[in-house]
Amino acid sequence: MRILGIDPGLNVTGYGIIEVTGDRCVHIHHGALRTKPADGLASRLTELRDGVRGVAAQWAAERGAIEASFVGNNARSALALGQARAAAIIGMTDAGISVHEYAPALVKQTVAGYGRGEKAQVAEMVRMQLGLAAVPTPADAADALAVAITHWAHSRIESLRQRAL
Repeated sequence: MRILGIDPGLNVTGYGIIEVTGDRCVHIHHGALRTKPADGLASRLTELRDGVRGVAAQWAAERGAIEASFVGNNARSALALGQARAAAIIGMTDAGISVHEYAPALVKQTVAGYGRGEKAQVAEMVRMQLGLAAVPTPADAADALAVAITHWAHSRIESLRQRAL
């Protein structure tokens, strides 16, 4: 099974593809979709939707996972993030894959063992878990891989739980 992880952002949306083989997950690809701030909002959101749909199709993703919104003190940033998330979710559903959402603290907890871990710590754990020679760049792609790993881990737990019933 291939999982597409998404770290949404209006300027930069990170993505990462992992493949689950038995009890392991393997790195397939990662990267980032970038929009130009000078372009109109509708154009940027359409570009994100199309980009996510294209990545899902190109890498034959079967499931999608996205980081849930983090709402800080800046309402404008929160709104832009929400709009980018919506575009990415629509892109995944347009590609025919189910979408699962994970809170940022849960992603950090799952990958790094600590829900308030630093970005660099999460990126290093992604590198180690996927057996990569270097930390994935850009940071948004490393975060997206962490989201995909989180979905894999929680899917395994749910599968074991279902078998136990």
